[in-house]
Amino acid sequence: MRREWLGMLAGTVYPTVRGQRVTMKMSCVLMLFVLGGSALAAEPPRLQALTATSGTGVELLLDGDPATFWRPAGDPGDEGVFLWLDKPAALEGIALHPCPGSPELRIDVYLDGQAHTFYDTKFAAAKETVFKFPKNKGQQLFVKLVPPTPAEACLSELRLIMDGRPLALKPPRSVPGRVQATSVLEPADSYHPGLLFDGRPEYGWAEGASGPGAGQSLTLTLEEPIELVALELWNGYQRTEDHFRKNARASQLSLSVDGGAPIPLKVKDAQGAQLLELPRPVKGRTLVLKVDKAVAGKKYADLVLSELYLVDAQGPVTVRTPDVEERRKAFLAQLAGTSLEKLVDRSWHKRCPDESYVIRTLKPRSDHTFYLLDVVGETGGERHEYDLILEGSWAVKKADKPWSTLELIGKQRLVDTKLVGEPGDLSPEETESLGAGGGKLEVARVADLDEKAFQALIAEWTRGPHKLVVNCVGKPGHTYKELVAADAILVRGKPMTELLAR
Repeated sequence: MRREWLGMLAGTVYPTVRGQRVTMKMSCVLMLFVLGGSALAAEPPRLQALTATSGTGVELLLDGDPATFWRPAGDPGDEGVFLWLDKPAALEGIALHPCPGSPELRIDVYLDGQAHTFYDTKFAAAKETVFKFPKNKGQQLFVKLVPPTPAEACLSELRLIMDGRPLALKPPRSVPGRVQATSVLEPADSYHPGLLFDGRPEYGWAEGASGPGAGQSLTLTLEEPIELVALELWNGYQRTEDHFRKNARASQLSLSVDGGAPIPLKVKDAQGAQLLELPRPVKGRTLVLKVDKAVAGKKYADLVLSELYLVDAQGPVTVRTPDVEERRKAFLAQLAGTSLEKLVDRSWHKRCPDESYVIRTLKPRSDHTFYLLDVVGETGGERHEYDLILEGSWAVKKADKPWSTLELIGKQRLVDTKLVGEPGDLSPEETESLGAGGGKLEVARVADLDEKAFQALIAEWTRGPHKLVVNCVGKPGHTYKELVAADAILVRGKPMTELLAR
């Protein structure tokens, strides 16, 4: 979405031009913009969102100081950094600098979902390393640390390369504040209103009242007043088109600032960002956003809003809320002493190798997100790699011994990649399909099962469709005692049935 923020130049000048009155001074500026189209086209993209899958300090990647860094939480393998530009850009590569003392690392880069892998390129803290990929327009970029990744792994600096030189990117502007909602869908940690400001459109706030959401509202309390000229909204559940259509969306909102009269805002029933302009600037620190009218979902009554930015004269501003860290600490306190305590922030891998699954990884994080990956290799006339990725949020339904029950809520992606030439050269014919995914998953530590119960379960799985996942059990390195020592876990349910270990 393209926005040109002109600033307050004279009188009552507003920062956007659609449907706005302008002064004579502004008219001259607009004429320059119309006549100087090439100058506009050359304007570099700006960073709209910068987030990490886990850990703290992601904004330090852009501060120019190699001594400051981002470090993932728990096992760093498959963790990464997500950058979201305000418009597509012809990117040529990325420059990375690990933090002091970091071991050698490897990365994968995803540009708008297109993978660029660097199998043979390792880099360490001694210098900055540039990773080049075919020049291609993209707006969303994900940099992932490829396992096996040492626990000390961290990054200190990150730069995007465009037109042969680094882009001058700054972290998105933010203001401190708190957000509350009149209702939240259960499990609340998967649909908390704080997810409106996390820089990830695939997560968001879902109201929990009966009906399609009309009458529900959000209250933002900022530490300092802000002069608003617009809101930028990602309406509905933006995780996939399927999620968008099945859940309710807003068709009209109203905004009240510091108890003032509600300002009605029409909302398009469409995916992607949309700018909701105010008739005039309004300044305040307590903002109430109410759903006046809604469009019913095809399957669920719950209304979802995925992402929200405040807009002042300089452009979009996100709200920096403390709830993510507060909820993470509360979650860890909830899990303390249960069989799930050692599950979080650790990567769990397929224990028994077979010819089908090259990689199977499960990582539940303490911020309520999870990552489940199956990589299936296939040989023949053409080499293919099938990546089945399920990611989203998770909640604890029951934390008992030996079996605990989790609920996974997310999106499932099936990526079919044709490998050509040298390993890592991925065909542009790579295809991807999206859909809703998840379900209940039961988890038990092998150590919480006595040997008799464990052997009975293995015998049951061996006689059924899951025999390959336990075909190594009983062999050297995979006896009951050795699996207990490795703190292996058993998982069963719709998302997967597997024997996993760290």
